[in-house]
Amino acid sequence: MSDSGQEVGALQLNLGPRSRIAGRDYYEGRVPDSIKVYLATMPSDQLDEEAIDNERLFYYRFGVDVPQSAREQMIALKRQHGLTDAECRWLRRSGQLRITRDAARLVPDRLVPAAAWVYALTLAFAFVNSLLIIGMSDAPAWKQALGSAITTALWLGAMWFINRLFWAPWRWVRGIGTNSK
Repeated sequence: MSDSGQEVGALQLNLGPRSRIAGRDYYEGRVPDSIKVYLATMPSDQLDEEAIDNERLFYYRFGVDVPQSAREQMIALKRQHGLTDAECRWLRRSGQLRITRDAARLVPDRLVPAAAWVYALTLAFAFVNSLLIIGMSDAPAWKQALGSAITTALWLGAMWFINRLFWAPWRWVRGIGTNSK
């Protein structure tokens, strides 16, 4: 209100979804503190569109730097099969998602779960032997318990990694294959 008791109108201009001018007093813009904040607050569809044109954003999301044609195919695969960014990264690490300069495609490979079983059985043999050696040693009970706990924790960590790198991506690709038929 002004001194004369009349209400003064304020003009507000909306200039797009991210900035505005309100009451001629300030300019408001949205600038995220970090890329993690940006990724956490933006809609997935908008991030996908921006990642096609912005190779740095694509690299941050998927961990690979490829030309625009491969980025388009990667985003199309992600949308078609409903994959998350983390699933795409793990699929690429496992070799189930092949990204080249020209193309991005899902490649189900039966050697991946077979390799996982070989690694798991080899680790099981090594860790069970370690636990037996620790259990049959003449060390005090607290040292045996500590050694067994550390060995078991290492074994569980290795099995978690084998699951994330081999078994889980295989299940995702197999599920995609049964859903797309």
